[in-house]
Amino acid sequence: MSDSIESNPAAPAPPPIPAQAPPATTNGFQRLVGVLFNPIETLREIAARPDILVPLALILMISIASSIVIMPRVDFESAIRDSMADANSDMSKEDLDRTVRFATASAKVLGYAAPLLNFIFFAAIAGILLLAFRLFGGDGTYKQAFSVTLYAWIPLLIKGVVMLIILLAKGAVPADQLNNLVMSNLGFLADMKANAVAHALLSSLDIFTIWSLALFIIGFSFVSRFSRARSAAIILSLWFAMLIVKVGFAAIGAASRAKA
Repeated sequence: MSDSIESNPAAPAPPPIPAQAPPATTNGFQRLVGVLFNPIETLREIAARPDILVPLALILMISIASSIVIMPRVDFESAIRDSMADANSDMSKEDLDRTVRFATASAKVLGYAAPLLNFIFFAAIAGILLLAFRLFGGDGTYKQAFSVTLYAWIPLLIKGVVMLIILLAKGAVPADQLNNLVMSNLGFLADMKANAVAHALLSSLDIFTIWSLALFIIGFSFVSRFSRARSAAIILSLWFAMLIVKVGFAAIGAASRAKA
């Protein structure tokens, strides 16, 4: 049979063997280190051979630890009471107390549900980013996008660990000071209550956030097969949109307090 095929030049050629991604040379634990100190090669490998288990397990474990540490040590009630009193100066004391108790309980429930909410958050972020890149003609699968999202979040995870260490040393802090424990952004230049809009804007200029954005840009350039410049344009556009929403909510809150 093989002789007849070789002797017949008109016979169809056998189908080519499909190309496969190169085998992974690092495991998930090595990638956690590599994404921080050798991000280009590590993210290139993650895009080619995505994995989820190790980074997701680490994020969930730190989320659980954060809930255990933060919930008993953060004074949610005082921050909520001050905010409600400023925005609702005509509310009776009984109604204010009732609302504050409900809001405080809700905040604690959300805090203890953080691991599940984080999983949903990362799954949604990966889907949004993949959709944005695919709309512009990029390649990539959801598993690739999810894997890159988890690894690109590692710098912000480091910030969370540093915050937990500071919180353990301090013992207790008001809820409105929780995001200012790690002095890695310019938020300290504007008072959160007196100038909420400026604080929201300056606190977003964070070293760990910028580091994480750089990893997103590199990782999704490999996933989508776009240039790094084009990947940066998409990632930064989405980040600026989120920043506008954040500043907008701060402006609405400041306006409601001013009316009160």
